[in-house]
Amino acid sequence: MSNLSSTTQDIVIQHPERWTLILRVGYSAVKFIMYCDDIENSLISRELPLNLDMNDYLKALENCIYDNPVLIQDFKTIAVSVASRHFVILPDEMCADDTMLDVVDYMYVDDDGDREQCQLEGTGASIAYTLPHGVISFLQRTFNMPKIVHHLTPLVRYSTIKSEKSRMTKMLVHISDSEMDMCVMRNGELMMANTFTCRNVDEMQYYILNAWQNLSLDVMNDELQLSGDKAVRDELMPHLRKYISYVMPIIFPASAMKIGQDAIKAPFDLILLSQCVL
Repeated sequence: MSNLSSTTQDIVIQHPERWTLILRVGYSAVKFIMYCDDIENSLISRELPLNLDMNDYLKALENCIYDNPVLIQDFKTIAVSVASRHFVILPDEMCADDTMLDVVDYMYVDDDGDREQCQLEGTGASIAYTLPHGVISFLQRTFNMPKIVHHLTPLVRYSTIKSEKSRMTKMLVHISDSEMDMCVMRNGELMMANTFTCRNVDEMQYYILNAWQNLSLDVMNDELQLSGDKAVRDELMPHLRKYISYVMPIIFPASAMKIGQDAIKAPFDLILLSQCVL
């Protein structure tokens, strides 16, 4: 069976205390990678759909994890990226817990989910977000001391690292399913980070060009990098090159190839989480 499938029955982990587990808890599926630094080509990557027939997200998530007991072993390191469309990003001087929670409450008054926050390392900012009630506590009691971050964190961290010594403004975009994550860095400073839900390539192009214009990026000198769904990228990039000179794929972290030859096929945000955030 391929290491890129939708089941876990074939996975047998010897000495899980030597392995790393990285998960993305999404709206309709849980994606994960696991690997052992001491074993060549150990990378395993899977996607597990959530059964949302009962319209109970927490229950669907619990069933998904418990139905795949390989995920709840005593791993050396565990990191979890949680998808949330309701979030705010604030500078550190405004990141006291009460302030961030007040802003989230004001922005999303009808959202009665749990409030969480995490620092965006290297940016001087933090992100506060909401999740369905009980999700964070479930993750914390089910996994062994997991590092839990908002789903934009890996892309922002990667963008920060790549922009530290660059004078060029860079827009990095990651496309997965119908979601488009975007991060813009200028002179090492975070200008924007956001997620857009897009029905087609035309909407993706609109959001990219709109952000490009509103942030006054230079179409001749600044850079747009894309990752994620290859078919979508191949369709999108020629359209964007009509307006922006430098449009290219995001450079895949060379360090990730050490954990497995299939790394380039694994979810890019999970690879970034493993290489840039842990």
